[in-house]
Amino acid sequence: MAIESTGLKRRKLLAAGTQLLKGTLLLSGGLAAAGLPLLLHDHSRENHGLLLSAYTDINGRHHVSAIDPGGRSVFSVAVPWRAHDSLLLPASQQALFFSRRPGNRLYVIDVNSGELQLTVRSPAGRHFYGHGCVSRDGRHLFATENHIDAGRGCIGIYAIDNGFRRVGEWQSFGVGPHQLALLSDGHTLAVANGGILTRPDSARQKLNLDSMQPSLAYVDARDGQLLGQYFPPHPQQSIRHLAVGAGDRVVVGIQFEGDPQHQLPLAYVHSGEAQLLPLQADKVVWRRHRQYIASVCIDPAGNRLALTSPRGGVVSGWDLSSGELLVLQTQRDGAGVAFNALANEFVVSNGQGQVTSLAPPDFTRQAQRSHFFSRRSWDNHLNFFSRS
Repeated sequence: MAIESTGLKRRKLLAAGTQLLKGTLLLSGGLAAAGLPLLLHDHSRENHGLLLSAYTDINGRHHVSAIDPGGRSVFSVAVPWRAHDSLLLPASQQALFFSRRPGNRLYVIDVNSGELQLTVRSPAGRHFYGHGCVSRDGRHLFATENHIDAGRGCIGIYAIDNGFRRVGEWQSFGVGPHQLALLSDGHTLAVANGGILTRPDSARQKLNLDSMQPSLAYVDARDGQLLGQYFPPHPQQSIRHLAVGAGDRVVVGIQFEGDPQHQLPLAYVHSGEAQLLPLQADKVVWRRHRQYIASVCIDPAGNRLALTSPRGGVVSGWDLSSGELLVLQTQRDGAGVAFNALANEFVVSNGQGQVTSLAPPDFTRQAQRSHFFSRRSWDNHLNFFSRS
C-alpha cells in the first residue's frame, strides 16, 4: 500500500498541470522546450555551488538539471529515460546522470554549455541501477549494474578519458547492487547490495522476496576481490542507499520488504565492527519512515546525519556521534538530500517541487534559502558540488 500511495501522489502531481511553458523558463522553476538543452544562467566564471538532480515535468517528461543554491536554474535537458542519481567530474566540468533501474543509459552533460554531450549505454545483458562513483585518479567510473542472465549484481568499469568505454566489470557479491562509494584509501568500494532480484522483462517486479540476502560489501576496486561483507539482521532488510562520513564511517539506509507490522531499524552504521550497528530509535520513529529510507547524507565533519523517507513524508536528523535522533520533520514526498558545504546546511528536495534548506546543528528550516519550482517533481536524489 505504501508504494502504491507514493506512486499515486506523484502521478497526480504530474497530471495536475495543463500547459508546458516553452523557451526560457521562470526563475521559480519552469521547463525547457521539449527535447532541447537550455542554459539558463552562465556561472562558468563564478566560484559557486551546484545542485544536481533529475526531475519530471507536469507532462510526464523526464529531465536532468542543475540549479544553484540561490534557486536559479543552470541547465535543464530533456532525456528519454528517467534518471536517478548524479555526480560531477570537476576536471572536465561534466555532470553524469544515471538512468534508474532497468534503464541502460548514462547521460553526460557539459555543465557550462548545458548540452548533452554523450549518451553511454550499458552493454547487452546489463542495465544500470542508477548509481556510480569515480576512481581517485578520475580515470574510471564504477557503476552498479545487473547481470541479467546470471541474476546477480556487478560493477561496470568505464574509462572516462576514452569516451566512457566500458573496460571491464567486477562482481558486487550480491543481487541488486544499488548505491556505492569509494572510501578514503582510494581503492575500497562500499557497495549496497539490495538483495532484490528483478529482470527487465518483469519491469520492476520483485522476484525473490522469500530468498533475499542483502549486504554491505567492500570490494577492492583494483582487482575486484571481496574485502568484507556484512548482513543486516533480517534478510528482507534491503540495503539500498549509503553515505560515507569522516573516518570512513558508512551509514546504510534500509528498504524493508517484510511484514509492515514488523518495525525494525531502517539505518545502520559500520566502521570496522564485526556487524552492522543500528541507529537507536523507538518503533514509533521507524513507523513514521514507513519502512523506507530514500537518501542518506552526512555532513563533512561526520557529526550530523539526514535520512529521507518519501513514503513516510519525513526527514529525520541525527547526531551521528551519539546515534541520537534530533528531529523528525514533515517533508511531503521528500527524497533527495545533499549537504551544501558553502552555506553549511542540508538541502532537501521533494516531489512537490520544493528545495528546502535545513541548518545544523538542529536542522532548523531556513525559509529565506528555500525555493519552490512549481512545475518540477524532483527525483529521488540531490547532490551538491562546489565549483571553482
